[in-house]
Amino acid sequence: MNKGSELFYLEKFKENFSDFPKGKIVSHESPDFLVKAPNEIVGIEITGFYRQTSSSTRLPLQQRQSVRHKIVTLAKSSYDQKGLPPVFVGVHFALNFHCRKSEIQPISEKLVNLAEKSLSNSAEEKIWRRDDIQLSGVDLLSVKKMNLAKSYWSAPLASFVPTTSSQQIQNILGGKSALCDEYRKKCDKTWLVIVMNRFDPASFSLISETTLENEYSHSFDSAFLFFYDYTHLQKSPFVLRKA
Repeated sequence: MNKGSELFYLEKFKENFSDFPKGKIVSHESPDFLVKAPNEIVGIEITGFYRQTSSSTRLPLQQRQSVRHKIVTLAKSSYDQKGLPPVFVGVHFALNFHCRKSEIQPISEKLVNLAEKSLSNSAEEKIWRRDDIQLSGVDLLSVKKMNLAKSYWSAPLASFVPTTSSQQIQNILGGKSALCDEYRKKCDKTWLVIVMNRFDPASFSLISETTLENEYSHSFDSAFLFFYDYTHLQKSPFVLRKA
């Protein structure tokens, strides 16, 4: 997570947590921010929650999503450079799709060729299925002619949303706790904010009552799970109970 994202989530966390310490916020490293209150300094570390695949041998969803994004971004750029009419394109990858870096360019070129061929079809929308596409891991390609200012390409993920497990939260807490001694050299109290983002498919998960009621082992003075949501649905951060 880059510094801009960390600051964004910190501000959203502050807006929705009434007990946020009053003081000057200073950007820092290890921890990410220091809040200089009148009587103490609170160090706040921001970290993202990212879903994992069920098998430890598979890549995290965040990494697989990044590969898909690179393919689609490159394909759109190549399509636009040809000066072709704007289209709405959806590239539906298999759930566990991944490829080598050297395969990104050839895959994107094949998708561009199919999109261009779709323009000659009399129907408003052309659907290319797995047998037509002949690209391993690409299940479907939809190309729709639309009255747009520019083309739009996307790679939607499956709609299934898993439920967060207590162990996933504990793993994050355990990993970050190892740095607490270093954090305490610069502040009086340490907080950890685990951010889950509804708008990031690699992060969005359902949060069960069991996860919220569980007691966790960690070295922070306070730890939180902050679910970033639509403004009208936004909830206060969840305080993670300490064992």
